[in-house]
Amino acid sequence: MLGDAISAGELSQIHDYVRGLGIEGEVAVEQVSSWGSARTIITNPEWDRRYWEAEQAEKQRLAAAAGALRGELELLQLQSRAFERSSEAVHGAAAVAAARFGCSDVGLIGAAAGAASEALHLAELAELAGERLPHPFLSKRAVFEAGHWPLGALGARYYVF
Repeated sequence: MLGDAISAGELSQIHDYVRGLGIEGEVAVEQVSSWGSARTIITNPEWDRRYWEAEQAEKQRLAAAAGALRGELELLQLQSRAFERSSEAVHGAAAVAAARFGCSDVGLIGAAAGAASEALHLAELAELAGERLPHPFLSKRAVFEAGHWPLGALGARYYVF
């Protein structure tokens, strides 16, 4: 759950995500314990764009692979259904988690819900392309499912709420 200590298994999933994206070098994982700290991390202009760029490249690769396996129309239909099933639930979960901390920042709640929705979408795409753990998108989804929010990297640190 947000703010709870990151378990050894969750830490392993975070490292699987980072390694799976091909990020070179040792990356320390640092836990963030408040919504205010999460806001500071996600709005920092010095965020490490390598993660986003690697995710976008992998997303394109998976879309091509899944499209080849299932056909473009079926892929679009499957992804649309998955998104519809998850979007309201994810936003509700983010709002409840924020309320536990006394956070009512609609923009920050939306950012958390958007990040979770994107992680679910990317994991679904990985599965539709035939990928399995420790694929980075499946590892990232597992971190969200454990109740944590992977925020991103600044320098050699990867932050998780």
